[in-house]
Amino acid sequence: MALFESNDVILLLPEKSCHSDGKILELKHPKNGQSCMVYLDTKSESIYELCKLKENHVSWFVGDYVAGDTNLVISTPLDPLFMIIPYLTENCNHFCPLGQILVDESYPSIMELEALVTEEILSSIAEVKPTDKIVRFDKNKTIEWLEFKTKKVIQQLKDSNISPGINSTLSECDYTRYAVSIVSDYISPSLSADLHDKFGLQVIDYEAEKPSKKTRFNPSKSNTSDKGTKQTIPKQAIPKGKEKATKVAKNHKIDTKGMKSMSSFFKKVEK
Repeated sequence: MALFESNDVILLLPEKSCHSDGKILELKHPKNGQSCMVYLDTKSESIYELCKLKENHVSWFVGDYVAGDTNLVISTPLDPLFMIIPYLTENCNHFCPLGQILVDESYPSIMELEALVTEEILSSIAEVKPTDKIVRFDKNKTIEWLEFKTKKVIQQLKDSNISPGINSTLSECDYTRYAVSIVSDYISPSLSADLHDKFGLQVIDYEAEKPSKKTRFNPSKSNTSDKGTKQTIPKQAIPKGKEKATKVAKNHKIDTKGMKSMSSFFKKVEK
């Protein structure tokens, strides 16, 4: 891995992808349509998703010095087809040149991905005419391709001895469910439901089940930290017993019947 460092960001990239021709692109995330950042390696024609590690009050060793309060951004390989699928689904009823499909005023950098996919690669998720990358989305092909990707993730989890969960029994079902959840992070909810059906699984809200320490990198927010946020400290609660005793003391009226007043103990001295 190679390291790029600035005042507030440390970026980790594969050694082979560290060169002056690399680009950082802002694209639409295929799952939720929100902004995400990817690194485009133009030499190897590959892209990497950039994710920021969420850790509070940490420092990093960079060369021979310590970088404090700096965001660590890691890169992970990403198949460009995941980024292209949402645009194909929007134009699924007719054949169209890929260059005309990958048009987005909000994310114009999506056009950079056209050069990364050949007609053979596109045939995994679409019907392709022999010339000029004229394509039409094919849902059945896409589900089969997602199934293939999921099985590769399952095998990688096993080869890397990664447990599919804290309480996992390491069963095939556990591995499958975990792999489906990983792939589902890069597809729309409707395709995720189809992928679950393909494996005979019930759809689960994985976001609610497993909070992640990684968040998608956004340079416009990289300078925003928790330094300026004020922490509200709750007032110390009164123990229930004392609170009850206090209320009783306030509400209780003393019965003075048969008792002398304080003034009866004193009388005026005659001169």
